[in-house]
Amino acid sequence: MNNLNTSEQIKTLRRAKGLSQETLAENAGINLRTLQRIEAGDTIPRGETLRLLAQALDVPVESLVPAPAEDASFLKILNLSALSFWLLPLGGVLVPLVLWLYNRQRVAGVMELGKRILNFQITWAIIVYGITLFMVFSTFAGRFFFNPFVVVCVLFLMAFLNTAVILITHFKIVRGEGDYYGMGFRIIH
Repeated sequence: MNNLNTSEQIKTLRRAKGLSQETLAENAGINLRTLQRIEAGDTIPRGETLRLLAQALDVPVESLVPAPAEDASFLKILNLSALSFWLLPLGGVLVPLVLWLYNRQRVAGVMELGKRILNFQITWAIIVYGITLFMVFSTFAGRFFFNPFVVVCVLFLMAFLNTAVILITHFKIVRGEGDYYGMGFRIIH
């Protein structure tokens, strides 16, 4: 029944059990008018009301709440948000992190994709900023272990590779093939 919305699920279960609205409202200990508004779709039951209805219908609460729909457009936005590393230091981690924290329970697929994006971007940031800090400290020490021009070229190459991974993943999500974030430290489990 998870393809129905909550009001339709309650109405369908009530009818399947041969209960009138009055009987279900009485068994659940809720106001009849509240049940009528719920079944009409005018209000969405939450918390205690949802628990009482599930108990009166003898079903788990989870069966009354439809599963979140996978929103491919949001998955694309989450993935492309990692490109913000071009505009903000650590933007490739912080922007996807905020989107992931806010939507991981709301949109199907966000929990897992967000973890993989964040693990990849955190790994990338550690490597890039580690190399950068190493170069800064070696400059202050008065010696270069590597030619600075070569290091800057390597950093830009890494940025372009990160961009390529993000764009490849975008096109995989568009085609419904999953993602490309298989590498990176497992920081977020």
